[in-house]
Amino acid sequence: MRKIYILLVAPAVFYSCKIGSTDIGDPIGEYKDDQKPRIVAGFPYFTKYKNPTAYIPLECYTDTGKALTGKAFANPCYVCHNGGNTPVDNAGDWENQINWLRFPSNDNPWLNAVAPEKTFEKILPDGKRWTELDIQQREIKDNEENITVSIDSWIRKNNWEEAYISKLSLGSDNPLSLGKYKLDLPPLYRWNGSGLERTGYIDSEGFIYTSETDHSDRTNTWWRAYDWKHFPGYFPTNGRIDSAMIRLPEIFRKENGQHSKDIYRINLSILECAVKQIDENCDVEPLNTDILDRYGINYQILRDGIRFLKVPDRYIGDASGTAVWQLKPDGQKVGLYPVGTELAHPVYYIDPDWEIRPELGGKTGQIKEFRYMKKVVMQDISSSGEEEEGASYPVYDNGLILNDPQTWLMGGWIEDRDGSLRPQTEEEMAFCIACHGAISGTVDNTFSFWRKLPKLSGWKDTDYGYHKDVKDLKYWVDQINNIEDINASGYLGKIAGIYNPEDFGEYQLYFTLSNGIDHFRSNREGVCRILGYDLYDKNTDRCTGSSGSVLYSDASDLLSIKSQKNILTDPSLIGYLNPDGSIKQSLFLPSKERAYGLNGRYIQVVLSQQFVYGRDLFATAFGTKDGGNSLEGEDFYRLKITGPGLEEEGLIAVFKTLLGF
Repeated sequence: MRKIYILLVAPAVFYSCKIGSTDIGDPIGEYKDDQKPRIVAGFPYFTKYKNPTAYIPLECYTDTGKALTGKAFANPCYVCHNGGNTPVDNAGDWENQINWLRFPSNDNPWLNAVAPEKTFEKILPDGKRWTELDIQQREIKDNEENITVSIDSWIRKNNWEEAYISKLSLGSDNPLSLGKYKLDLPPLYRWNGSGLERTGYIDSEGFIYTSETDHSDRTNTWWRAYDWKHFPGYFPTNGRIDSAMIRLPEIFRKENGQHSKDIYRINLSILECAVKQIDENCDVEPLNTDILDRYGINYQILRDGIRFLKVPDRYIGDASGTAVWQLKPDGQKVGLYPVGTELAHPVYYIDPDWEIRPELGGKTGQIKEFRYMKKVVMQDISSSGEEEEGASYPVYDNGLILNDPQTWLMGGWIEDRDGSLRPQTEEEMAFCIACHGAISGTVDNTFSFWRKLPKLSGWKDTDYGYHKDVKDLKYWVDQINNIEDINASGYLGKIAGIYNPEDFGEYQLYFTLSNGIDHFRSNREGVCRILGYDLYDKNTDRCTGSSGSVLYSDASDLLSIKSQKNILTDPSLIGYLNPDGSIKQSLFLPSKERAYGLNGRYIQVVLSQQFVYGRDLFATAFGTKDGGNSLEGEDFYRLKITGPGLEEEGLIAVFKTLLGF
């Protein structure tokens, strides 16, 4: 079977370097609009984009250790590239764990991370840098506009509420366009003049309304917020903080033409089981048993919910004609979202004072982005998956674009220079299309709903207060105590029979395989917190806390799969759990100093509008030439010639065994 990394659709009909009030200028060169995309080394290469491989994220440029040490010792790649959660999500792309060095460009195109001096900190004609972050004063200077921005003032704006009141739209009324979405989801948080607060638009069960005081069917948006166990590495302490909401089409909310919250709850619960690929003994929130009985659903009443002994084959109410499962030719059931399902994903700045307001989970009234998805086509799961290689520019319409397999419509607003929300450009949206389409670490091209926390505890906004580090649904390591691979035994033999993956779960595994809390081993504070230390002291290069301190190099060794003693072989080293086994909120949320740094660096990019060069930032340039762990330049080219580091010393065998290939 020919492996396709991304195949896009017909030529773009809407494109401009200017959108809204913003002129998206290029600090390095200009777009090459007259050139056609082409396939280079198996990848589409988009010549009119500033980043010709805009769909390949920064994470794919991580150094596994080979660039810095000559030998690979870390592999965060497995979380996205593995055996697959369903037969329709590019199952089998685990080879990308070792093929990631074969990109068409020799250099790392995410310049905001590896060369900010070329983008948002470039030198202006007067010799000053475009933007400058003063972390002591907690402000950013824009020397081109001659303005100074306070970080505190910026994150206390309420751009989501302003956009909601203004009824912003994505897409257009053009009959040949992709469609249109008007922002109909009110804000969950705002700055009230003296502090951050949760608005009254959301109730205790996650339902979101158009009124803060009237919570009835009349004001129900039918959007529902859910809490989910976040994808390994994508935590607020690394700059990603978000909410997640879902809405099913109208027929899933009604019975005999009348709205029914009880019917809607049951259909949402059925979908939850389906996308988790569970067809028997699936535990969900408390439901109306009279309705379950009326539809002949086989269930058991639990102390805190309902167990579907057998998940229905059809939804209920006016959606009773819709099948829950798609069937493979061999009869295998596959759970996918019904056509018309909508997902929303606001991305926030981080409240530096989150410890004062832990119930808000670090959220602010100002959002960096608002992302939107709508399922438009049901996959043909009988397809062989064979496609001809090809590339063309995606159809784009005022912030809307299709994902890689063209099953989801994707949209997004992002901040303009003044902090208001504007539609994302074509290239800015290209950032999203492959991760939500061409990797096996998803279910139906999505990351979050299939990781929803169980029962009613999962129907609320995210607060990063997980009860336990429960095993992931994929159950990465179910073969760990039955090792047969001789090449892996040297690494895994010492933990076979000792490490039980059900004890602490997938984060424990991720921290060890990635040798850190993020894909780049860049977050030293996070490493310290994994081991129970509160802070990282950069002056002494030590983790510090009430129990003492330890050199960072020693702390890092305790998160290495190649160390004799690590958090797998000795779980007593784990310091991110409360006495009851729940995860400390401080594992995911950063210190005040780190929060100001993350917010400030991102505001620099907003003021310069250089999103096409990356939204993931580090304190300083983080290429391998600067001592960081993001591949670039000559080092990157040299590695391409000598081959991928994960093949060395049987290390890939470790990951193959752990992931059950």
